[in-house]
This record gives sequence, structure tokens and C-alpha cells, in this order.
Amino acid sequence: MNLEHLKTFIAAAKYESFSQAGKMLNLSQPAVSHQISQLETYYNKQLFIRANRKIKLSEAGKTLYEHGQQLIALNEKLENLLAEGDSSQSIKIGCSNTIGECLISKVVQDFIKLNPDITSNQIQITIGTSVHITDLLYASDIDLALVEGQAGRYDFISHEFYDDLLVLGVSPQHRADPGNQEPAKLEEMTWLIREPGCAMRQATLDLWKGLNIQPKSVLVYNSNTLIKEGVKSGLGVAVFSKLAICPEIHSRQLIVSPFKDRDRYRPFFLLRKDKQFKSNLHERLWNFIRDLDENPNASC
Repeated sequence: MNLEHLKTFIAAAKYESFSQAGKMLNLSQPAVSHQISQLETYYNKQLFIRANRKIKLSEAGKTLYEHGQQLIALNEKLENLLAEGDSSQSIKIGCSNTIGECLISKVVQDFIKLNPDITSNQIQITIGTSVHITDLLYASDIDLALVEGQAGRYDFISHEFYDDLLVLGVSPQHRADPGNQEPAKLEEMTWLIREPGCAMRQATLDLWKGLNIQPKSVLVYNSNTLIKEGVKSGLGVAVFSKLAICPEIHSRQLIVSPFKDRDRYRPFFLLRKDKQFKSNLHERLWNFIRDLDENPNASC
């Protein structure tokens, strides 16, 4: 099998277009079609279903797409190791928003202190929603994922490594007591929440369901920072990770309260694929995060 043909197939599957795959790979559309045809001949399987000028993966194509990505990633890592030796090892970590903004720097710093042969240049970090990060892990675009919530539709190896305390936050300008959590009072408040696909949005929806409330006014934002600024200005209230707002709590820009029905936590998970190449660096970082004895940051 030709790995370049496999890369062409993966691009066509990703973009659901031979012409778009050709643009990304600097190939003509006939060249893309020819390479796909050669793969279909090699495997004796139809990889794409073609209809109405559109393509979609066949069942055989879906299998090749999943395992082909792993094969390409493995080949690239092996080439790097053989070309430059162990010192060339690098690892790509994906973090959901709160972990990326508030936690990962401390984790990486502590890891490097305990492993002086590792430099920060060998660790690459990507931040996004939990859905985006797990999609990247599934596609082998990252090696490890640290997310707020489990893997969703994917079957990853997972380990819970952190318990994140959730609190209700309001601004002193709001003239509301976050400890006053009568259902009728909460329903009258304006709530600031994240967009679909974000773990904090799901945590907020779970809270509403648990308290049996339906707020009358809801504002949706695509940024934790924007929600924080909105609440600070008195626009409304929000569910926060206490970890994410320590400076605002200390400066009294936000007033927070645990939830009255019970302490509410959400777990942070460390994820990786079962069948993937795992370098020495990968195993060392995985074990370091997995074996943390307690929450790897000072309490707020």
C-alpha cells in the first residue's frame, strides 16, 4: 500500500470532496481520483459511495479512515524517532477550555521539574471545547486529551484526575446574594451560559435539571472570558469552575457560593486512544498525570 495514496484518501474523506482534497494536497482532481481508485483495487473494496456529485464513506471506507489515520500518525512518529533519536520526541496535548486556561501550565511545569531531560519545546498544547478536543484525539491530531467530561461518542481509555468544584457566581453590582438559591429566585435571574458542545454548558443544564428550574432569561456566549466579564459587570449570573475565577474571588470582583442542595463537582478526564503509537514521552506524561495524588493546584 502507498502511504501517499492513503493520505489522499484521508483528505478526501475529511473534506468529502476530491476537488477539495486536491487543493489541500496540491494535486489535480484526476490525480486524486486515480489514487483512490488504486486503493480500492488494492483492498478490493469500494471506499466511497458516489451520488449526485457528492461522496460519502462506505463501510469499508469508514474502517480505512479510522485505522489509516493511526497508521499515518505512527509512520510520522517512527520517521522522527529514526531520523533524530529520542531527543526529538514530542507530544501534542489537547485541553478543554478551563483546563487549558487554568490547569495545564501548572501540570506541565511540575512534569518538567521532575523530568529535567524534557523541555517545554517538546510539548504542544491545543485548547478548545471538549467536543473539539475529543474529535482531534479520535483523528490522531493530538496524543493526549484532558477534558471536562468523558469522551462522548468515542471509546477512549480514560482516567479521572481532578475534581472541579462548581459555584454560582454574581457581581457585587448585581446586589444579589448567591447563597439565596430559592428556585423562584434563580428562575428570575439572567443566566450566562456557553454554546452547545461546551462542558460548562452541560454542567449548567444539569444544574437546572437537578434544581427543577427553567430560567426565563438566558444569554449564550462562546467564551469563558466573556461570561466572566458579563457577570462581573452585573449582566447576570453563571455557573463557574471555582478554579477559573480565583483572582476575581480574591479581588471581590465576583461573589460566589457553593450550591445549597449539595456540593457539585465535575470530573476532569485524561484520555488517550487504545491503539496508537505511544512514545516514551507519552507514557511518562500519561503516568505522571494519572498518578497525581491530589488535585494538582492549590485550592482557591
